[in-house]
Amino acid sequence: MEKDILLILRKVSEEMGVKSYIVGGYIRDKILNLESNDIDITVEGDGIRYALMLNKILNGKIEIHEKFKTAKIQADKYTFDVVSARKEYYTHSGILPDVELADIVEDIKRRDFTINMLAFDIKEGMIIDLCNGLDDIKNKLIRVVHDKSFNDDPTRIFRALRYSVRLDFKLEPHTELLLKQSIANGDFDNLSTDRIMNEIYLILSEKNPETIVKLMKHYRIDEKIFDGIKINIRNLNTCVRCGDLLLYRFLLFFYNVKKDDLDYLNEKFNFKRQYTKGLSDLIEIKMNLYTLKDDIVAYNLFKDKKIEAINAIYTMEGENIKKIVDRYFEVIRSLKLEINGDDIKELGLRPSPIYKKILDNIYYDKICGKIRSKEDEFERLKQYVEKVKRGEKI
Repeated sequence: MEKDILLILRKVSEEMGVKSYIVGGYIRDKILNLESNDIDITVEGDGIRYALMLNKILNGKIEIHEKFKTAKIQADKYTFDVVSARKEYYTHSGILPDVELADIVEDIKRRDFTINMLAFDIKEGMIIDLCNGLDDIKNKLIRVVHDKSFNDDPTRIFRALRYSVRLDFKLEPHTELLLKQSIANGDFDNLSTDRIMNEIYLILSEKNPETIVKLMKHYRIDEKIFDGIKINIRNLNTCVRCGDLLLYRFLLFFYNVKKDDLDYLNEKFNFKRQYTKGLSDLIEIKMNLYTLKDDIVAYNLFKDKKIEAINAIYTMEGENIKKIVDRYFEVIRSLKLEINGDDIKELGLRPSPIYKKILDNIYYDKICGKIRSKEDEFERLKQYVEKVKRGEKI
C-alpha cells in the first residue's frame, strides 16, 4: 500500500481523534497484486467531516451526500469513498436496508462476501479478518457470510458472478447452493427493475462480460429476469471502433430482441432514451439487411442510426455485411459537400426546408459518383435551384 496515502489517512484520523479503516476491495486486490485506485474508507465517527479534512490535504474534487452520510473524493489517480461505520437491517428481501451508526465490527458484518470483509486498521497498521477472508482469497473462493445473504439482497448474486470471473475464483459449494435456491425461490422478483439493470450495466462494463453472461444463462437467471427473451452471449468482449462501449455491448446483449420484445422490455425496465433508440435502430437495420445492395441504400439505412447499432451489426453479421459497413464508415460516411446553404441563398432562394432537400439530393449524386469536384457540385446546385424556381419537383 502506498506509504504517502497511509500517512495522510493516519494524520486525519489522529487530528479528529477517531479510528479509520481501509476496507473491502482495495485490500483484497492488493493481496492479489491487482491494480486498484478505488479506496474505501470507513470511519468510526463522522465520515463527512473526515472526508472534508482529507480533501484539504489532497486538494481534490469532493462530492458530499448528506442523506447517506457519505463522501467521494477524486484526487489525482485515486478515488476515495468515505463513509461512517454502520450496521444494516433488511426489513424485506430485495429492498435497500435501514442503517444506523456502529463500529467497524458491525460494519464488516454487513458486507457481501468474506473476501470483501477485510479491513486495514490505519492507526495500528494491521488487517482485521473476522471471517477468514484471507483463507478464501488464498483458496480462490467466493463465500457468503450467512444463509440469508442472497435473500436479503439478490443483487449479490450478480456480484458473486462478477467477482468469480474477474478474479478467477470459484463459488464455495454451500454458497452456490444458496445462490441456486435464491434464484429458484424468485428472490429476483423483490428487486426493482432499476437495480436489476444497474447490475447488467456493471456486468457489461467488465473486461470479460461474455463469461459472466454465460454463467447467468447457466443458472437460468436470464429466464427469471427477462421472461424468456433470449439474450445473446457472442462477442460481448469486443470493443467498439467508435461510440459508447456500454451502449454497444448492451445492444449485443439484446441482439436477438424483436420489436414486440422491445415494447415489453421498455415497459418493464424503462430504458434510458439512448438505449431505447439504439435497440430500435438495431431492429430496423436487421429487418432491412437484405436491401443493402448499393451505397445509396446503405446511406439511407444508416444515416440516422446510432453508431453503436451499426457497429453491433458489423460485429454480429457475416462478411458481406461487414464489407458494406466498412464502406459506409470509410467512404460514404466520410463524404462531405463543399457547398452549403449560403451558396443556395446566393442563387436567389430564400431560406426554407427546400435547402435540406437540395443538399440531400446533391449528396446522393456524390455518393453515386455523378459529382467529382466542387465545380460539379455547384453546377448540380444551379440545376436544382432553377427547378425549384420553376416550381418543379426535385
